[in-house]
Amino acid sequence: MSFSIGAALLAYVLTMLAAMVVARRSSNWRIRLLALTVGLLPLCQSVVLLGSRGIWLTSEVAQTAEMLELLLSALSLTAVHLLNRENADRRTTQARLRVAEGIMPGSITEPGD
Repeated sequence: MSFSIGAALLAYVLTMLAAMVVARRSSNWRIRLLALTVGLLPLCQSVVLLGSRGIWLTSEVAQTAEMLELLLSALSLTAVHLLNRENADRRTTQARLRVAEGIMPGSITEPGD
């Protein structure tokens, strides 16, 4: 195995570990979904790399991993869409709370009051 393949595999493993840490520590299921799909993408890439070079895996396994990578990419885009929608909903809710606070002063208290 060459140095470049080893370095790529090391980067893939570090990316997978970092994504798993983010997924585990997150309290939002959408962020967990995004972290898991982003973490599985380097796994597929490493399988493709090893299978295409004939190291430990066959080319059929590499082709299957390429198909799975397409599915994971679609899941990542779905998670990004869900996070964007949640962000837009949160901005709308905060704007409504500011309006309600202006109408009824003192009825909505800030944390720490």
